[in-house]
Amino acid sequence: MKSPISYVLLLLLLMGSCRTSKVTPTQGTNKGTLKEAGILERHQHAFPDFETLTGSLMVTYSKEGKGQSVILSFRMKKGEAIWLSAPLGLAKALITKDKVQFYNKLNGTYFEGDYSILEKYVGIPLGFKQVENMLMGQLIFEDEQASIGIEGEYYDGKIDKEPLLIRFCLNPNLRMESFSVEQDLPKRSLVATYSYYQQVDQQFFPRKLTLQGKEEGGQELMLSLIYTSLQRNVAVKFPYSVPSGYQPLTLRP
Repeated sequence: MKSPISYVLLLLLLMGSCRTSKVTPTQGTNKGTLKEAGILERHQHAFPDFETLTGSLMVTYSKEGKGQSVILSFRMKKGEAIWLSAPLGLAKALITKDKVQFYNKLNGTYFEGDYSILEKYVGIPLGFKQVENMLMGQLIFEDEQASIGIEGEYYDGKIDKEPLLIRFCLNPNLRMESFSVEQDLPKRSLVATYSYYQQVDQQFFPRKLTLQGKEEGGQELMLSLIYTSLQRNVAVKFPYSVPSGYQPLTLRP
């Protein structure tokens, strides 16, 4: 997969691939327990209120010093679908609760599969909700145990769950500042940083998201997503049809 959109998909899915984990109180916080502070509940309430979202993603991808850039049309329907399209329809992707699909006109290939296939590819479980939360700057950990402490105005959390080590940081407004995922076998890591947030109809959405990954063998990858021209609660469609004659793409773990 050589097109930027293909790398976008795989990195987004890898970023959202951790099982969700529950934040619990720990000793050492300087403002009382997590339950008393209501940190988790307040963060969840900070999820932007919208039914649909449209805009553009300015994507810059680099691997081992070689980079590419592309501007993608971006559409979402909360809880149901994420749609991406490159200029002139050269590549399209549609992610739903049950399926991941994309095609690339540059090499005449397409992919279609459920999350179980992609779980085998990335080696760890994932789902639509995790990808959606990651794109919106939200905590994607809800089911497992985590430790959390307060450092100044920031909230630092850690989840040690084999084979993953997960760390995250919430900013003073209880929005995601950054999170990282480390895995030993195979050796790889990924870091997400939310540089800015923007206000749309009094709701706060990420402005810039940077993903940095290191593959087994030491190869480094970087993906920068800049959200522009966001519009909230407008009518959206998700046109997607693989052109005839395209060859299926097989993902092998």
